[in-house]
Amino acid sequence: MIATPPLCAPSLAALFWTQAKRYQDRVLYRYWREGQWRSLSWNEALCQAREIALGLISLGISRGDRIALLSANRVEWQVIDWANICTGALTVPIYASSSAAQAMHIIGHADPAVLVVESVVRLKTLDFSRALLNQLKVIVLIDSQDTSSLQTLPAKVLSLEAVRELGRVYDQRHSGVFEMLKDSIRPDDDLTIVYTSGTTGVPKGVVTTHAHYLFMVQAVDAAVPSTDRDVALHFLPTAHALGRLEHFMAVYKGWTMGIARSVETIANDFRSIRPTVIFSVPRIYENAYTRIRLRLRRARVWRRKIFEWALAQRMEQVDAGSHPLGRSRGRGLALVIADRLAFAPVRAAFGGRLRLAIAGGAPLAPEVAKFFHAAGIVILEGYGLTETSTVSHVNRPDNIRLGTVGLPLPGTECRIAGDGEILVRGPHIFKAYLRDFMATQEAVDVAGWFHTGDIGAVDRDGFLRVTDRKKDLIVSSGGKKVAPQRLESLLKEDPLISQAVVVGSGQPHLSALITLDRQRVLGRAREQGVDLDPDYLTSEPWVQNQVRQIIQRINRRVAAFEAIRNFSVLDKDFTVENEELTPTLKPRRSIIVERYKKLIEDLYRKAS
Repeated sequence: MIATPPLCAPSLAALFWTQAKRYQDRVLYRYWREGQWRSLSWNEALCQAREIALGLISLGISRGDRIALLSANRVEWQVIDWANICTGALTVPIYASSSAAQAMHIIGHADPAVLVVESVVRLKTLDFSRALLNQLKVIVLIDSQDTSSLQTLPAKVLSLEAVRELGRVYDQRHSGVFEMLKDSIRPDDDLTIVYTSGTTGVPKGVVTTHAHYLFMVQAVDAAVPSTDRDVALHFLPTAHALGRLEHFMAVYKGWTMGIARSVETIANDFRSIRPTVIFSVPRIYENAYTRIRLRLRRARVWRRKIFEWALAQRMEQVDAGSHPLGRSRGRGLALVIADRLAFAPVRAAFGGRLRLAIAGGAPLAPEVAKFFHAAGIVILEGYGLTETSTVSHVNRPDNIRLGTVGLPLPGTECRIAGDGEILVRGPHIFKAYLRDFMATQEAVDVAGWFHTGDIGAVDRDGFLRVTDRKKDLIVSSGGKKVAPQRLESLLKEDPLISQAVVVGSGQPHLSALITLDRQRVLGRAREQGVDLDPDYLTSEPWVQNQVRQIIQRINRRVAAFEAIRNFSVLDKDFTVENEELTPTLKPRRSIIVERYKKLIEDLYRKAS
């Protein structure tokens, strides 16, 4: 086992308290409310967390109770989480994008003492007859709304403001209770229960402790240093393990965190918050890359040639291992001017100050990372799972190997099992799956190695390359094993393709189910003078030919046994609501394959 440094605090509660007392009137959160950006200082955040905590205590909530939180990102999410942490209650995050059935599965399995829901509208979507809730004492609405229509719920309903008022009254009669509870929390106390995305089965509740995340914030900071002058823009769901880590890192490092209004407003929010650090899934970078490529196609010839020349020069530097932030050295005035014309607008789109961009949650296409590095935006790809308290590996700012997820965090060990599975060991491996002893025993062996379920390889320098989920590997009728995730990423590089799922288990070759970005398809058709019927888009010969050409280009880049021979263009996207995607937008392969079973069978019947 690798030796690890002592923890920076006895608990995250103590860490939050210490940092709030240190930074006091400095801004901790920036958030959008009533048409403008507002600020919440460290003192104000601590005061609100204190009131919420004491209000919940007055309602009978005690240490170890579970508090389910179903809401989109907003400043109240962060403050409620700190309130729970400081009293020893366990936050159980639920994605706002979850279907009602998915949300009720988590609520029923976690059996919380408190359910916090964003709005009356969201609360009304939940069918409480689907779950036996023995512990539920109160339902809290973040938004203050009329609750007169909520008469048949299994617990009383209070607004968040009413809970805060209860806390203020309780504090007058029980001075010092909050501080006593905060000081009593120890490193090995349970912190949170985060449910896995459920790509290969039913989501499992991952129980982690204060010690797990105290180790995590220290290890991430050692690998990717930052300062209390950094500014983050928070747009990942806080229910996502990586979003939650960002939330904790902001307090550990003293960042200011801007909370994006929504995914749709990110472009404007970047310009308003001007972050220096962001945590993101690859889709954000891939979408930006696609938009840049589309704009470039429509640009004037002289501007396109300047961009292409500057990009070629930068790519040489990236290939040679030069740091992209040293982009203007030794290349003369021409490259400085080209940089301002070509890449300054790219950096400005991210606020103009972006210093570090963390990517995790899914593979990042190497060409996308390489492009942004050339443009002067450092994307550090990392890897981890909910069970590893978010991260186990990450590239370093001064030690990047594109196409890999980097080196292990300090204090983390990694090895590859005989069947190619990635195994991880360290102080951040989760405590248990809630109410699932057998699954816990299967996931962590007697030597402490967590079996990730991912397939990968470690090079001689220790960099990890992840190829696919072990359960997702496609085994052809000829015995060849294919990682579908890589092929799907290649397909989605083309702006015409929205989603892709590669199939072919037990078959002689691979096929693909593809959905389209309809607006971009129609736009490209107009550019080429082709008139398409939007109602019959997927069956149009021109569309079929475009997809066929995309697949042919990809097939030239892969081994013969990885080539996609057949495809079907679907008339609608896979969705979270139809339970074809997880809340983190990963495909639920078993559900998709079963739902499109007849279509897949027809693809192979026609090919035979």
